Amino acid sequence: MGFDLTRLGRADRIIGVSAVLFFIFLFFVKWYGGSASSSLGSVNIGASINGWHAFHNSRWIWLLTISVALGAVAFAAGAANVRSPASTGAIVTALGALSTLLVLYRIVHHPHGGFSGTVGNVHVSSSYGIRIGIWLGLIAAAGVTYGGYEATRGPRMPAP
Repeated sequence: MGFDLTRLGRADRIIGVSAVLFFIFLFFVKWYGGSASSSLGSVNIGASINGWHAFHNSRWIWLLTISVALGAVAFAAGAANVRSPASTGAIVTALGALSTLLVLYRIVHHPHGGFSGTVGNVHVSSSYGIRIGIWLGLIAAAGVTYGGYEATRGPRMPAP
């Protein structure tokens, strides 16, 4: 039993690419951030945080989703039979859907706001909120869900 990527069907490839992208977006792209500026000497301060560091509970579900998705792809590429009461596609779909809903929840219920005012002759403003990473994470989690759903629809056929 060897590891052969040609065994991967379309659904497996969608799952694999989406899971890798979700991992990248979770750890290396900023999900939340803020900035502050002042007219006093043009002072600008900014800070951002990735999805892994921003969410202490949801991150474990997201990491589990990524791990199971990549495991399902590895099993498909290795042509291994996995004995499970549910298909790997169904498990990936369920975890992907849960992850997608958690990211969507974090988009809807996110800290945001700002301040703008003048103190003496100095104008100060600040803002904070979501960044592009959370949107990319949402798309990647939805991709895992879609790939898992496609895997449950039929037998794995290698892509041409």
